[in-house]
Amino acid sequence: MTHDTTGPSDDREARINALLDGELGLSETEALKTAAGDDRELARAIIDAYRLQQALEGLRIERAPARLRRTLRRIPARHRPPLLQPRWLAAFAAVPLVVALVISLQPTPPSAAELERAQRELAIAFHYLGQVSDRARNRIQHEVGSELSDAVAGSVVNSIPKPKSKETHA
Repeated sequence: MTHDTTGPSDDREARINALLDGELGLSETEALKTAAGDDRELARAIIDAYRLQQALEGLRIERAPARLRRTLRRIPARHRPPLLQPRWLAAFAAVPLVVALVISLQPTPPSAAELERAQRELAIAFHYLGQVSDRARNRIQHEVGSELSDAVAGSVVNSIPKPKSKETHA
């Protein structure tokens, strides 16, 4: 299968994604089905996308360890509201007090025990991510492998000439 990097391939992928997401209208859906009936490559792409969607939906989601969840909750949100809201104006009024406080307090570097604990927590997180990655890779390899074997077997069967029968039309 040759992948074209121009617009028509992108449009095809967008239409398939819209079909799977239920975003196409009835007439667009029928048009795509009709096109898939005439284009084996399009039909295969739709089937592959549907099976991949089903495989991803079937993946089991595991909870992260409690310690990792607590650590992640402590990470501040990245979204910041506009600075002109009243609560921010009050915060700006407190800036001189905060500056004086920061100057008076010298930050202390993390202790060796804190660094060691952070390293252990990261090791747990990476181990968890590795397990999830391994399971996802195995599932994808299984799905893609069975599709590839079906495609190869199908092309072999299709290459065997069929016995000629009485055909009334050309």
